Amino acid sequence: MRKTTDRNRKKIAPVVVAVLVVVYLAPILLFVLLALAGAAGMEARLALPILVGYLVLGGAVIGGVVKAMMERLREIDGGEEDEASKY
Repeated sequence: MRKTTDRNRKKIAPVVVAVLVVVYLAPILLFVLLALAGAAGMEARLALPILVGYLVLGGAVIGGVVKAMMERLREIDGGEEDEASKY
């Protein structure tokens, strides 16, 4: 029973970090989306590639963090969390 408790404790950190990253980036991406929706005129056309770049990169960061979290949780479930300590 102790092993499952230790594994559950090790799962807390990756989930918390992933949630913090998403909570930090989501309002920024929402602001960029709102800026894109309200954009009009020549200045907006010049800023469009930059805003789209922010959306793509921010989405990639969120996706990468969630993917890394899922992989870490699988490692913990598989008992690989202490594999690196061998080296």
